[in-house]
Amino acid sequence: MRPLCRTNILFGSTRMLISFVVPVYNNAADFVGCLQSLQPLLDEGIADVVAVDDGSDMPLVVDSEGVVVLHMPHRGVAAARNAGLLAATGDFVWFVDADDSIDTDGIDLLVDDLKKMPDDVPFFHIGRMATVKRAGKYEECGDPDGSRTEDCVPLNLLRPRCSIVDHTTNIVRRTWLQEHGDLRYPEGMSLLEDTVFSLRVIEAAGRCFANSTYRFYRHHIYRASATAGAWSAERSRRFTVDICRFFGFLGEYCKKHNAEAIMAFYERYRYVYLRVVAVKGCPTDDLKRVLDCLGPLRRCPRWVYMVFAFMCRLFRCRK
Repeated sequence: MRPLCRTNILFGSTRMLISFVVPVYNNAADFVGCLQSLQPLLDEGIADVVAVDDGSDMPLVVDSEGVVVLHMPHRGVAAARNAGLLAATGDFVWFVDADDSIDTDGIDLLVDDLKKMPDDVPFFHIGRMATVKRAGKYEECGDPDGSRTEDCVPLNLLRPRCSIVDHTTNIVRRTWLQEHGDLRYPEGMSLLEDTVFSLRVIEAAGRCFANSTYRFYRHHIYRASATAGAWSAERSRRFTVDICRFFGFLGEYCKKHNAEAIMAFYERYRYVYLRVVAVKGCPTDDLKRVLDCLGPLRRCPRWVYMVFAFMCRLFRCRK
């Protein structure tokens, strides 16, 4: 295995407040947009960027001050984020994806919150994320009076669409995360690895600082969405393993904490991914494996789900 190497180490000795860790794999064009959105933070000396090229066919090249590029063999997004964490130098680490854009209108409020966080609080949680403008205008970015310390596990922050388990909504203290060597993205998973990581961080943290009024707008190209494009048989098998691995972890997590919010979260995820594997046209054997992992269905008989999945595959074949 060829060693990890880095290029474009251009910052001075001043430690940054935030290190953005961005994995890149054959999507350098997306990363250009991401970097452009972060540029004001780099220019102000608030942040730097650790871009991890996960063995792209064309090696990532960035000529920009404040950006470190790590080159590594292709090992998946989880391994890339873990490598980026080790290379980060900021007080806080913010994991984002190459096809994300961070709107910086409310960054002053965010910086103030990060600076006033108690030293014993490991991470800051951004309350809301969105993907679109409304009526051509951004909503307010945040309320400084809305900042507060939450006791963990802050299960009251679990929400149907944008919750505390979305790793892009959590900014983690770098030294705390590096001291906890077990808090890493599970390598080998290419689906739901970010949720596993976030739940482990929440569990270990004890407390978090949160502002539920923040709205940082991001454009995210979600290529693995529930409806766009079928999965090949090979991809279906790989993701079936990840889904079963995730629900095994989540089931144990639910038993450990026995909280109503976690159980509701489990049920929501269960039916979301049952729908995903159906509409993606997954083979029957993979569907059965996921069903066996998740157990009896409460909302409909198993045969009804199998008929639904069959109709999805039939529709895709005719399409």
